[in-house]
Order: sequence, then structure tokens, then C-alpha cells
Amino acid sequence: MADRRDVRDILGAPFLPPARLATAATAMRRALAGGRRRSAPPAVQVLEGLFGLFDNRALGLLVQLGIPDVLDGRCTTEELAAATGTSEEALARLLRYAAGRGFLAQDRRGRWRPSAVTRVLRRDHPNSWRGWVEFAASDWFWDAWRHADAPLRAEGSGLQAATGHGFFDYVNRVRPDAGRAFNAAMAAGATVQALALAETLDWSGVSTVCDVGGGTGAALEYLLRARPELNGILFDLPEVVAQARPGLAEGRCRVEAGSFFDAVPTGADRYLLLAIVHDWDDEQAATILRRVGEALTPTARAVVVEGVLPDRPRDEFVQASDLLMLVLATGRERTGAEFDALFRHAGLRLERAVPLPTGFTAFVLARPEPRLGW
Repeated sequence: MADRRDVRDILGAPFLPPARLATAATAMRRALAGGRRRSAPPAVQVLEGLFGLFDNRALGLLVQLGIPDVLDGRCTTEELAAATGTSEEALARLLRYAAGRGFLAQDRRGRWRPSAVTRVLRRDHPNSWRGWVEFAASDWFWDAWRHADAPLRAEGSGLQAATGHGFFDYVNRVRPDAGRAFNAAMAAGATVQALALAETLDWSGVSTVCDVGGGTGAALEYLLRARPELNGILFDLPEVVAQARPGLAEGRCRVEAGSFFDAVPTGADRYLLLAIVHDWDDEQAATILRRVGEALTPTARAVVVEGVLPDRPRDEFVQASDLLMLVLATGRERTGAEFDALFRHAGLRLERAVPLPTGFTAFVLARPEPRLGW
């Protein structure tokens, strides 16, 4: 079981809510935000949609300047400008916008102070989301969106049109800085999912868990700490596991390199695929799942963790992620029915779908039951 310090560090909340409560809270936030938008005249809705990119740039500038790390207490604009080597007048305008969006705060004396968002962007935060900002506010990320029309003309992804490379080739081989930011972003999200999995899934009878496409090992590191009875296998491409967290391979975990299109390690009781399937089209995703299925024993299970698209359009993170997949990679988000079809196509049997407090779903998969013959 996670202690409160872990939960607070990872979620910024005192406890992990039950999935039903988290779902209800998300629905309430969606209803309030939707009501606010729909109450505005159409022209205002257009402007607010267009100006949404300002948040990206503001967060990018805060991280680029190192404001979250410098703002360790209450500071004047003059002090922050001196610490970051920036124009005091221009910095004040950036900080004012950022404070209005909740990225930092201002006290009654006009001094700037950190908010919960500022803290989670610090380099020394236990589960920093700085990598997400470095990833999504980068030059190459914006270049991909400038070519967002490419997939609409069946000319590949926006990133392919912008750089001439597929996503994973680009971040793993062409731009090491992009790869570091991407891996850090994935580590932050994977740790949140690992917390939810550790608390929500039944781990009885599981001794070894393999994180397929597990990046640098953030999720596995948390699971092994939260579940002392587990041993781990971290599996990803050689250039990715070369960046595995220090000490991860000591004692209860081993690191293996390879491609999940070819084979995955054998000998695990549970195989995790955390936000892996959505990176690929149906045929590629089915191939990955088949390789995992080949490694499953009759008692082993695979757990696919993904967001599930609603059947009708709703303002949800998973729909934004679907557009992101369209522009950056060859993948897609899927509805529940589409996941069912994908699992069957890959030759796996869906045992159950477990809602997680993160809003994602853990699909527990097994080998098909043998058919009795005469």
C-alpha cells in the first residue's frame, strides 16, 4: 500500500480516490467547463480556442527560464528578472498571465509565490512534470503541428512531414534531447498509473511483472517499492533502457533490451503495457499484443492500460490525445468496442476491464481458452 507521502508527491492530493469518485469529479469539471464555454458568444469561443496556445508558450517560457526552480518562496519581479537575466517589464507581463492561469500566484504585496503547478514543474520534485512541458513546448513539437494537415491528406503524420522521420525514430535516434524530454514526460505519467495499479489491481499470485515498453523504469520502480513481493523485468529498446533509472536493475529487477515487434521476455506472471497500444495503428498494435500473447503462460495475464474514447464526442483528455496521436505518430485512441475487436484480432481474451482512478482503464487479458474437441 502506498503511504500518504507517495500519494501526495505523485498526485498532489492527500489520497488516491476510488475510480467512481474520480470519474464523478471529472464529469463535474467537464460540465462546469462546458457550461462556461457555451455561455460565451460564438466569437468569444473562437478567440478562447485560438488563444489556448498561449498557455503552452507561457508554461514553456517558465520552464525555459527556470522560474519554478528559482521561485522557492516569495520573490519580487525585480528579483526574478535578476535571477533569470530577463527584462523586468516583460517578465512581469508573462508572470501576470501565468498567475491568472494558476501556474504561479501573487500575494497582496505583489510578490510572486509558487502554486501547486509551479511546484510540480521543479527539477527536484519527486514526480516532476517538467518533462511534459519540455516535450510539448519544444520547437519540433510545434513544427509537427504546423504540418497537422498532412495526415488529413494521407501524407503521413505531421511530424513525418516536418522532419522526415517517424516519431520513435526521431526521439530515440535523431534528437537525443527530444528523447530525454519524451522519456521524462512518460515517466511522470507512468508513475501516476503505477500508483493506481498498485492500489486497484489484485496482485495475489503475481511474483514477476514485466513492463513492456517501460521506458526508463519509472512505473516499475514505483511498483517494486509499493509491492515488496514483486520482482520486475524492464523491457524496451536498447537506447531507451540505456537510460534506466540508477539502481533499478539491482536486486529485484532485470533490464532487457529488444523490440516488442519481435518478442518480449518470457517468465513473467503479469505483463504491463502502459499507454503503449495507442501509439500504433491496428495492425502494429495487434502485432505487439500477439508477441505478448506468445509469452503468456496459462496463468499469466497481460494488463493494457489506456484511455477509452467515449462513443459520442466529449471534452475529455482522451480526445485531445487522439488528435495528438494523429499529428505525432501512427497511433490512435479507441472506443471500448474497438479495443474488444483489437484484442480478439490479436488472439487474446478480455477477462475484465478495471476502471482506474486516473480515468484510464486496465484491460486484463489472457490466452484464449482451449476449445474442447472430440
